[in-house]
This record gives sequence, C-alpha cells and structure tokens, in this order.
Amino acid sequence: MAAPRFLPSNLLQRRQLVLLTVWSISKALGLILLAFALGTWIASLAGSGAPAGPRLLWLALAGALLRAAGGWGLNVSSRRMGLGAKERMREQLVASTAAVSTIVPVASKKFSVPVTATLAAHGIDKLDDYFTKFIPAMVSALVLPPLLGIYVLTVDLTSAIVLLITIPLVPLFMALIGMHTQEKIRESQAGLDALAHQLYELALGLPALLGLGRARAQGTAIARLGRRYRKATMENLKTVFLSSFWLELISTLSVAVVAVFIGLRLVGGHMDLAAGLIVLILAPEVFGTLREVGSAYHAADDGLAAYQRYEQMVGQNPEPAISVQRLPLDAGNRQPILELEDFSFRYGTEAPLYRNYTLRLEPGQRLLLDGASGTGKSTLLKAIAEGASANALDAEQTSGQLRLRGGFALISQHPEFSQDTGVRQLALDAPQASAEQIQRLAHELGLHTMLQRPIAEYSPGELRRLEVLRALLRIHSEPGTRLLLADEPTAHLDARNAAAVRRLLGELPAGCAVLVASHDPLLGARQVPGTAPTATTAPVDEDEPAALPQAPRPPRGQQASGFTPVRDLLTRYTGARKAVLLGVLSVLFAVALSAVSGWLIVKASYMPPVLHLMVAIVSVRALGIGRAALRYLEQLAIHDAVLGYAAELREKIWNAMVAKPASWGVVSRSPVVLRFFLAEVDELRDLLARVVFPPLQALIVWLLGTVVLFLIQPAFGYAGLGALLLMLIVIVPLIRRIEGHSTTEQLEHRLQVNERVLAILRNRASLRANDSLGELLARLRRTERENTRKASWHALGQGVGANLMTLTGAVLATACVALSEVTPELTAVAALLALALSEPAAACVASIQQARALAELRQTLADRGVSSAPQQQLPEPEEDFGPVTGFELHEVALGYREGEPVLQGLSARIAPGDWTALTGPSGSGKSTLLTALLGVLPPLSGQIHAIDTAGQLSPLTAQALDSVAWCPQEAHLFDSTLARNLALGVEGPMPPESQMLQVLQAVGLGSWYAQHPQGLETRIGSGGHSLSGGQRCRLAVARALLADKQVVLLDEPTAHLGQDEGQALIDQLRAALAGRTVVLITHDAQLAGECDHRIDLSQRARHGLTV
Repeated sequence: MAAPRFLPSNLLQRRQLVLLTVWSISKALGLILLAFALGTWIASLAGSGAPAGPRLLWLALAGALLRAAGGWGLNVSSRRMGLGAKERMREQLVASTAAVSTIVPVASKKFSVPVTATLAAHGIDKLDDYFTKFIPAMVSALVLPPLLGIYVLTVDLTSAIVLLITIPLVPLFMALIGMHTQEKIRESQAGLDALAHQLYELALGLPALLGLGRARAQGTAIARLGRRYRKATMENLKTVFLSSFWLELISTLSVAVVAVFIGLRLVGGHMDLAAGLIVLILAPEVFGTLREVGSAYHAADDGLAAYQRYEQMVGQNPEPAISVQRLPLDAGNRQPILELEDFSFRYGTEAPLYRNYTLRLEPGQRLLLDGASGTGKSTLLKAIAEGASANALDAEQTSGQLRLRGGFALISQHPEFSQDTGVRQLALDAPQASAEQIQRLAHELGLHTMLQRPIAEYSPGELRRLEVLRALLRIHSEPGTRLLLADEPTAHLDARNAAAVRRLLGELPAGCAVLVASHDPLLGARQVPGTAPTATTAPVDEDEPAALPQAPRPPRGQQASGFTPVRDLLTRYTGARKAVLLGVLSVLFAVALSAVSGWLIVKASYMPPVLHLMVAIVSVRALGIGRAALRYLEQLAIHDAVLGYAAELREKIWNAMVAKPASWGVVSRSPVVLRFFLAEVDELRDLLARVVFPPLQALIVWLLGTVVLFLIQPAFGYAGLGALLLMLIVIVPLIRRIEGHSTTEQLEHRLQVNERVLAILRNRASLRANDSLGELLARLRRTERENTRKASWHALGQGVGANLMTLTGAVLATACVALSEVTPELTAVAALLALALSEPAAACVASIQQARALAELRQTLADRGVSSAPQQQLPEPEEDFGPVTGFELHEVALGYREGEPVLQGLSARIAPGDWTALTGPSGSGKSTLLTALLGVLPPLSGQIHAIDTAGQLSPLTAQALDSVAWCPQEAHLFDSTLARNLALGVEGPMPPESQMLQVLQAVGLGSWYAQHPQGLETRIGSGGHSLSGGQRCRLAVARALLADKQVVLLDEPTAHLGQDEGQALIDQLRAALAGRTVVLITHDAQLAGECDHRIDLSQRARHGLTV
C-alpha cells in the first residue's frame, strides 16, 4: 500500500497557507523587478554604451530586497506550518500503544517497543520535510511559474511558448520516478526497524552476553547489521538521487534550450537583447521552483510513510476480552475487594493455564499462591493488573469478568522503573506519600542511603526492595488503594531484608486484601506486627556498600580532543574526499552555465555567424548535463561515507559500553539505549552530511569565482572579495547567534523525546499499575508545547541567513553592472556569475546553523568515552596457559571508581572442580566479584590469579572470557527461537538438537519442552514473556551449560523456585557440572552449606574465608 501524498488538512494551519501564497507572490515580484533592471541595464550598455540612470539601480535593489523578503517569509511560514501537528500525533501514538496490554495482546495491536519508539520519535519528526519543504514548494510551484510566465508572455511571446512546452516535462518525470521509490523506501524502513529492534534486544541482554563471553562478538554483529542497513539505505538513495538527477537534468537542459533558442533568435534579429536577458534570468527560477517540488516530493516520503504506519497503529481498539468493573470502596468493608469470575487464560496455542477460574478476596484477606513454577501464579497477577489497567487483550486467549473495588498496588516479579533515581520514581508513583513515610519505610528496607542514587546502579536485591517500597507507599498513602498484588516479594533478598519485607506485609492497613505469589513458606501465615524475631529485623547498617557506583565522568571537554568525527570522516573515507571534489565541480558547472549563457546571449545580440557561437552552445548543453551528473555522484558519495562511519561508530560505542562494567546497568535498564546507539548516531550522521561538505564547496567556489571576476575587471574581484568578507565576518556570526542556539535546542529536544517515549513504552505495565502513565504523558505534552512555543519564535530567525546570502549575491551582481568598464558580454558574464554564486552560499547556511549542534553532540559522545582511536583488540592469552579452572585472590579491592571500593581486603581461593558459595547481604559486592572473575573489572588493588588445568597461576586477563560462563540473576531471553537462545554462548555452528535437548532435560525443562509442538523453533519472545520466572531461570542455566565452559558462575539460580524445586535444580546441576568449577551466589543457607567452600562477604573487614 502506497503512502499518501497529502496529509489531512486538519494537520495544516490554513493561515500559514495564505501567508505562503503572499510570500511567494512577493518573491515573484522581486524576481521580476531584478530581472527587468539587470536585463535592461546590460542591454543599454550593449546598445548605446551609456550607463543607466538611478531608476534601474533602485529597481534592482528593490527587487533583491523583495526576493529576499519573500524567501524569508516562505521559510518562516513553512516552519510554523506543522507546529503542533507532529506533537499531537506523537502524543496520540504513545498514549494508544502505552495502553496496550503486555500479555496476550490482540494481534492487530501487537507492536515492537523499540520500533514503535523509533517511529514516535524519529519517524514522526521526518514529517518536518513535508511541512517545511513539500508544502511551501507546492505553493511556490503554483504561484511562481504562472506569475513569471505571464510576465514573460508580456516580454516575448515565443519564449513564453517555449517555457509552456518544456515546463510539463518536470512534473511528468517527477510522477513517473516517484512511483518507483515507494518499494525502496519500505525496504529502507524495514532495515531501520531491524536495527532498532536488535540494538534494543542486545542492550537488554548485555549481562547475559557478557556472561557467555559473546558481548564482543555482538559488536561485530551490530557492525554487520549496520552494513546491511547501509546497503538497503543506499539502494533507496540511489533511486531517490536518480530521481533528483533526472529532475535536475531536465530543468538544466530546459534552461539550456531556452538560452540557445534566445541566442539563435538574437542572431537572426528576431528578439530584443533586453527581453532575452530578462527571460534568461527568470527561466532558471521557473524550472528551479518545479525542481524543488520534485526534491521535496521525495524528501517527504519518509515522513508520509511514517504517517501511514501511525494511522495503522492508532486505529480503533477491539472489544475488551475481560469485562472490568472498577467500583468505589465500600465504607463498611462488607463487599469483596476483588472478584474474578469465569477466568480463562492460555498463551497462544498452549494448553490453558486457567479455565473458568473464580477468585474472591474479602477486605483484610491474604491469599498465597504457592504452586510449582510454571503453573500460572505470575500470569494470574499480571492478568488482574493488566485487565484492570490495559486494553487490547486477545479474546481468543483470555476471558472473564473482573470487579475491583478501589485501586491496587503491584509488586512485580520483574520490577520496571522509568525514572533515573529512587527519589524521583517514588515521587512519580506515590505522590501522596509524606517524607516521613518514605524515610521510615526506606529505613526498614535498607534503602534510606540509596534513594538519591541512580536506579541503574542498584543490585537486583535493591531493585526488589525499591519495588516493595513503592507498593507499600501507595497502600499507606492512598486511602482508596486496598489491594496488594505481590509476585515473589522476597526473591533475591537475604534473610534480613526478606524478614523485613514479610513484617511490613503484615503491617498493612486494616481492610487491605493481599494476593501473593511466592515460594517463600514464611509468607503463608499472616504475621502479627512486631512479632518477627529480633535477629532478622535488625536495622540495616547505614554504611552498607552500594551495588554499582557510577563510572567516573571526565570533566567536560577533557576527552573532546580524542573524538574528531569530521577529521575521521575526511581522512578515513575516500568517499568523503571524493564528495568534496564532486561537489565543487558540480557547483562550478552551475556557475559556469549561468556565465556562459549570459555571454552567449549578449554576443548573439551582435548577430555574428552562428559558427562563432557553436562552442558556447555546446558548452551550455555539456555544463547542464555535467552539473546534474556530478550532483548525483556527489550525493551518493556523501551518504555512503556517512552511513559507513555511522555503522563503525555504533560498533565502537557498543564495545566501549562492554568494556565499562559501571555502564552495564545504564544500558540494560534505563531508557537511553535507543538514544545512545540509534538516535545520537543518526543525528551525528545527518549533521556530518549537512555541516561538513557545503561550506567547503561554497568557500572554494566563491574564491574561484572571485578570481574570475578579478580577471574580468579588478573592481569586480574586489567587490566579490568584499562580499565574501561580509559573509564571513558579519553574516556567518549573525547566523550562528540567531539560529545556532535554537538548532542545538531542537537537537536536544529530539533526543530527550526519544528517551522519554522509550521510557513510557518500555515500562507501560508498571506505569499503568501505579497510575503514573497519565503523568508521564502530561510531562511529554508539556515538553512538546514548550518546544513548540520556542520553535514558533525561532522560526522568525529561520531563513534570515540564506536570504542574506541571496541578497548579497544580488547586490554583487548589481554592483558589477554599475562598476562595469568592460564589454557588455563580459558584464553579463560577471552579473550572472555573481547571481549564481549566491546559490552555494545560501546552501551552506544550514551547515552554519547546525555546526553548533554538531559540536555539542561531538562533545557529548566524547564525554561518554567515545574516541577516534582504533578499537583495541583483546590481548591474546599466554601460549603455555591452559583453560581457567579456578582463581586465587590476594588482598583484593574491587570497585568502579578509584578510591571508592565496593569490597576490599578479600583473600580467597576458588578451588578447581569444586562448588564455592558466595554469600553476603544485598549490596555487599557479590555481583561485583563475579564481574571481576569474568576478567572485565581489574582490581583497584591486590591480585586475582587464574588457575589452569595444570595448577599454574597467571594474572587474570581476558582469557577468562573463553573459560568462564556467568548466569546473572535476571538473564535476558532474546526475541528469537528456543534454539537460538540456547546456542547464544556457543561459538561456531549450531550445536546438534540432541545436545540441546540434553541440557533442557538437565535443568528440568523436559516436560515443558514436550508441550510445544514447534520444538526448538518455538519463539520465546522478548524477555521470555510467556515463561514463568522459574522457567526463565532454568532456560538461562541451560544456556550456560550448553556454552560448555570450565568455570560456571551462578547468580541465585533458585530465586524464583520453591524449596523443593530449587533443591532439585541444584541436584541436576551437580550432575551436569560434575568436574567443573562452580561459584554459586545464594541467600539460601542450606544451599550454601552444601557447597564445598564458602566466601562470606557479610563481615565488615570482608576477608574471604575458605571453608
């Protein structure tokens, strides 16, 4: 289905359409006055040789001013044309998709979070080209050619007929070529969607990739995907630029035909010189206006395609699958809080988890769901929360009736947070909570020192406690919230913090109903407040170490010199240097075409033999063809170079993140992933294409043009040099002052919108459950309105620079005629050359406007550690050192910032072939130690030695990545097949099916696998959303087993399993990992006691004890 060519009229501001028409008329009148004055003036010099009177001078200046004012007005009106339309569309798209359920959504409403976020931020912004280019170009095309044509008709009938015959060729070719570009645009968009989706998935799964030693390899995969996107985009651009080439060629040859026709008529004495010059000056404007429509026609394609996808996504919502009634609270607490009737649920074609299930919760009642992993406990809680807050659930997969009195609070098994710090998150989700309530409950949960810290730095246990804190604050501060849905509230917690959570769940307000899904047997009985054992409820030490301190940020500007994208582009990409040369030649051909045409016409007015004019006639045709061809090749070279650079930069940014453990949480948890890897790189790519090349071309061509003017007459050269200095000293700084800051603000706004939209869509379930979605949408709306207000004022400055450049060229042309002491034909050459020089000067204005934005973005990336230095290769392991089988640590201090260790003074031995338990409270540095054992976090002090199969010691370096597998607490499952998820840690070809089935059996997933008819080709979905927490954990462990590493690091593999299931999994792992070295992080004292050794990090001195 082809994208629409025009948007609904209600998206346009009709007042601006009227203004566009008025400004187009102003520009046309200015062109007519300028053409009449210059043509008549030069003709008088050729006739009598006498200089013209001041009337023509004033007419020329008035025409130049009117033309410049018309151009400025067109720019301002077009900038204001779509203000508010994009913002309304974005808000509607985000609100519509954020309301879609995260479980079993109806097929017509399913969407990819990163793809939709990219559409909402990047795609809708592409409509700028529709509003600022296509609409004004269409209005100008409807106004300028008729007005100029009517004037030409009054000057010379024959020339008007020639224009009338050649003008229709431009829209004809434009329509024919446009039909061919639609499919290429869809292919390019598909490439961008695939890039966004894969980058998002890789970022979420960064810990899992690191644990399997595949993170670096994914950098290569990102580069490979970037190359595919580059190829698809270049195929699209070849078609688009070929379209522009033909339009340029047709327009240029049409002007050349007009010029030659005028020349021949002058030779035959059938035309007046003044009329010929007037037509020659106006003809390029007529065809140029139509050419701009063609260029804008294709420039708007991406935006119009985005609008088509937007319309599809914001269509009507289906009928609700679950009938929901939200009722007010009963004042006497006599009515049930929650009623669920005839509830049925299944995932896809799987067997139903629930069939005609009924649930009723009375005020104050607590119900514990403690079935085995995979029996649907989490699904039931999700269905209740989603049914009460979302829409678009699939009626073929779920149905029932839900009645809920009052609001509810949710403790999710997989916490989601949209804000950067705990304080801001609580302010968003529990706005009525008092400071005293927050401080008291935070202290109870050991979070009072953490709330000001970035959430990206929290350990999984701290994330769990923050989730519990948020839910408790909503229950205690909002009188209407009387239902708590709690999914594994004590998972990932040590005994002390788990006891605190149990106690606080027993202190809920009277009448609050609780539905808990948990394997914790101590949550089964209702606890009496204050009866918990003292030993398990001791207050948390205020000096307890934090989880992941933020990586040190260098002072602004300190690393800027290490990242030089402009120099990198020009020195390392041949296409970039070729583009500069081709661009200069293209502009020179355009300038020469105008100059030779002027010489031809004036010379022809003396009626010489036609043979004397043949060289000029052939040159006009050659220059016209050459200009179009060179422009086509230049555009291809520019975009090929910047797309290649962007692909390389994405790989470099990914590898830089992999090498910085402190950044892992930022990448995998926060909503900056698309900003870091997609939006900022694309903005830098576009800025490089716009900023680097036009100024170089304009400066070179203007200098060469000044030399030519000087050779014609020194006064012309001095005038040209003066005009150049005026532009460099006055106009360029003025442009930077007026428009540079606003361009930078617009860039930052686009990047912030990208981040905010992803934060909303990624965390939409949590936002709905906590009644925070409306607030974030309101914040987005306020931000957009403020930006719209600024953009409306900034639009007044838009176009000032380009029209000052155009005005300078027109004044220079007038000055050449006024100062002329040479022959009329050389005067015509100088005047038309001066007019042509204004085109590249005006083209580089956009570069000047955006140079500051490029500098700011470069600085941002440099501060984040991006460098122009070649990527470092991992050091090769020593030849005589075998696979790692164990570790020795001596007085080790670990941390992410010099002088701020997370743990210190740790001495321990992790014996080859044994199981070693790693214990300690949440935040004590257990995950930090595993990061060091992976070989990616060097010790702040002390030494870590690797032990090989022969018992030799060697300093731990990157060779550990080849021998160690890490299964993190929240091991991400990728949006792919079961087979590909299992084989993630395997280098080389896909392992045989029998081997995959063996590891599934080893972790207790054999019966689950048997229920899926598609077998290993079963799609898991992003994050494994259709799997229970225990099943996800088992599958992640199976993935680590299949990687076949000698050392396996297991981070709480039983956190989402019952006691019996957890013990069974450990027994299965002992059999599967016989002879291998295992480091087990656990809060389960029984499991720790079954290990061969134990390293306890709970002591203040943190000396490891080998037991």
